[in-house]
Amino acid sequence: MSVPAALAPFLPGGRPAAPPGGRRPRHSHSPRVRRLASDRGLSLDRIAGTGPLGRVTVADVHRAASTAKSSSPATAVAARTLRTAVSEVEVTRLARTTDLLACVIESSVQSLRAVPGPAAATSRPRVRVHAPDGPLRDVVNAHDLSVQGIRRTLDDAYAVPDHADGSSAPALAVHDLRGSGLLFDLPVLGDGELAALSVGDVVDRPAVVALPDGGRGIGMGTFVHLALTVDEQAAGADAAAVLTQVRQRLESHERRAS
Repeated sequence: MSVPAALAPFLPGGRPAAPPGGRRPRHSHSPRVRRLASDRGLSLDRIAGTGPLGRVTVADVHRAASTAKSSSPATAVAARTLRTAVSEVEVTRLARTTDLLACVIESSVQSLRAVPGPAAATSRPRVRVHAPDGPLRDVVNAHDLSVQGIRRTLDDAYAVPDHADGSSAPALAVHDLRGSGLLFDLPVLGDGELAALSVGDVVDRPAVVALPDGGRGIGMGTFVHLALTVDEQAAGADAAAVLTQVRQRLESHERRAS
């Protein structure tokens, strides 16, 4: 009595015949191997089998899973929770001084420090300043410096990053885009950085201003865009909340500027 070919594997002694090359179909892997590969997200068709007639073994699956994990550099980065927030701030008075960038850095450092999380617990908060046409500048212990102290550090020719001290990774990176013609850029976090801030080009445009008689009118104002990217999981801080504090502190510096 003949039986359908599809039922032959389920009958006693009904294992399918080997193909001419001596290898059985790849679907003949054991249920344990298929289940293990499925749990690891692996395709059996992509695993070289070392078992009889080319069948994939449990050891083959474990080896393939280990290789896939070690060859994926994005595995460690996937755990990062990155968020970016953008805000516009009026700096009409600050733009006439040399303190604008120093005020931005001071506002950013103090805002991050005010968040109850890992960012506030950084023992030596290091700020790295990137300029399109200038060298890198490092501001160490920025939370202990005033605006004038930060400005003097930025003007110091010896404030270049010291990669030999083992602490070259900054907690905050500031990208100074003034003079580039770019309103803002979405900063990308480097290795070890908790936050990155871009300071866009300073622009003049019409704005609503307060008049001496208490009314409101149209005048000229100077504005800058800030974009802040935060690793919210590592910093324990929300990007929008931190940037709101940065804007508020910068507005306070603006009101005090002469």
